[in-house]
Amino acid sequence: MASYHNTTKSGAYCMNNSISSPSILKKIGNQSLNNVPGRKVHFDLFKKLKILIINYNKNNEADKTNYSNLICDIRDAAVIIKDSDLLKLLKDARSCLSILNENLTLFVKVVLILKWMNRSDEVVNEYRGFLLDVCTAYNYHTKFAIDQLVSNFSQVDHTVYDRVNGMPSEKEERGYQNVHMTLEALLKVIPLSKDLLLTALQKKFPFRKSGAESNLHYIHNLLRITKYAPSLRKKILSLIVTKLVEIDVHIPKDELNRLESNINVEIEDIFPMDVDGECMQVDPEKMEVECFSQTLDICLRRIFMYMKTTCHDSDDNLIWENTKSLYHDLLSVFESEILPTYNSSHVQYIIYYFLSFKITLCENFCNWLWKKCCDVSSPCTLRQAAAGYLASFLCRAPFISNSILKNILSEISSWCINYINRVDKTVRVVTEDLLRCHAVFYSICQSLFYIISFRHQDLMESKRNLKFMENLNLSKIVTCRLSPLRLCCSAVVNRFAYITKTYQLTYCYVVMDGHIRVTDQSIKDEWLYSFFPFDTYVLPRSKDIIMSDLYRQFNDDTNKHDNIDDDEDKESLFVDNMDISPSMLSTSSPAKTDWLGQLVNQQQ
Repeated sequence: MASYHNTTKSGAYCMNNSISSPSILKKIGNQSLNNVPGRKVHFDLFKKLKILIINYNKNNEADKTNYSNLICDIRDAAVIIKDSDLLKLLKDARSCLSILNENLTLFVKVVLILKWMNRSDEVVNEYRGFLLDVCTAYNYHTKFAIDQLVSNFSQVDHTVYDRVNGMPSEKEERGYQNVHMTLEALLKVIPLSKDLLLTALQKKFPFRKSGAESNLHYIHNLLRITKYAPSLRKKILSLIVTKLVEIDVHIPKDELNRLESNINVEIEDIFPMDVDGECMQVDPEKMEVECFSQTLDICLRRIFMYMKTTCHDSDDNLIWENTKSLYHDLLSVFESEILPTYNSSHVQYIIYYFLSFKITLCENFCNWLWKKCCDVSSPCTLRQAAAGYLASFLCRAPFISNSILKNILSEISSWCINYINRVDKTVRVVTEDLLRCHAVFYSICQSLFYIISFRHQDLMESKRNLKFMENLNLSKIVTCRLSPLRLCCSAVVNRFAYITKTYQLTYCYVVMDGHIRVTDQSIKDEWLYSFFPFDTYVLPRSKDIIMSDLYRQFNDDTNKHDNIDDDEDKESLFVDNMDISPSMLSTSSPAKTDWLGQLVNQQQ
């Protein structure tokens, strides 16, 4: 193993990047610690450690030099120090606990940065005892101690090449377990340190360019914290989702299309970064994008597994109390981090997968989204986003019951008709201003059209269901002066017009062609939220969890209907492709669009 501790003539030193200790470096520089080049590390001073520290506190100049040399010795021996020597040092340090006042902060810190997590059980236990003792006796050391513990969570052994989906090796897991046992014990003896822990978790989170395994290992360890610190779970999940959203929105559509097209290609070929010798030949920008895809892929898989094991026992039976508790945390995170995010591709599947555990969760989530759509106190963009999520979830989730589907459709149609009754008489001309003022109405109408178009087989399968569809009073919606057919996404409208004519629910084509339409797509993109978020899941390492049996593909059976003879009607239907998937409906919005002040051009 390469040494990370090459002492320079100036006395400065280089440590592993995983050790974050800028304060120590700064203090060493300020105190002008002179570590003579080439001098060997001696541990004779450890035998007289207590006497040395006592004399240092007396401001004896000669002893200050010895103290400085001791600090340098410990610092430079961070990795190469033998277990027996480290064990002796830790025991001696614990014996000096009563005199480790604030003047000796540097000594405490240089001991805490020593590599310990993968050493012998004796060293690990002694290190844990020293950390707990010093933090309990002097609470001003707690912040640094927590920072050092958390910094271990993103460490990756790059000599391991046989990982399964990027997960830690057995050796790494043992080291992580030692850190968690220490952190759990610290939280018990100092309960108020939870705030310091949250701050450290946020500060130490790897940058999105740090690599897939570094991010995965960090998230893996954050999820383990929720097991022994459940009160922190919601904030930890929020932090994880926030970071994954940042990665998600930096993956361009071209990369998603590439992954989707590589259906039968091995994962190693999809991510060439995994192949030795090939990395140097890949374009840096392409390499970065592929790194983002891989990071999001393996991290989402880890979160899916976390939710599965949290909510189910070893026999795969649902633990309802655990599930309800996690649902409330996930819903809060969804509302604050996912719902306001424009055009994310995969992070939203966290809530999607969780809802598949029980139909009651689906019903509750749909009702929550519908209430958000109707909440006039919420920003219009959030209400429009909720409408898009509601429609996409109802269409794509095969675990949604028909009763939930019909209840939501009934609510939507009633809301649209009530809205029309209030404002329709004031409408004179269909203009861009009309779209701006009634954007929520048009988004909800668009969701109604989308659901009926996508789920028409389930909605028209019996006379009873046909009667239900007739009672939705779709004719009043499509013929009102607000003219939703002329302002909603043309792909959805064309499909809806064909379906409703096929089943003789209403006739849309006269209304669609009777007046001048707002056809400028950029205007629609600016004011009409046409994002149906549950697009096809394409990340190769985790897609089997979603796409195997939790996703409804579009099933086109319209060719079996032969009661539409108008060639123009058929042409308008097929112009945009039969599969009205989100990838077809969503277009990249112009940069001028204000998405809660956060929408920027995602293509850098």
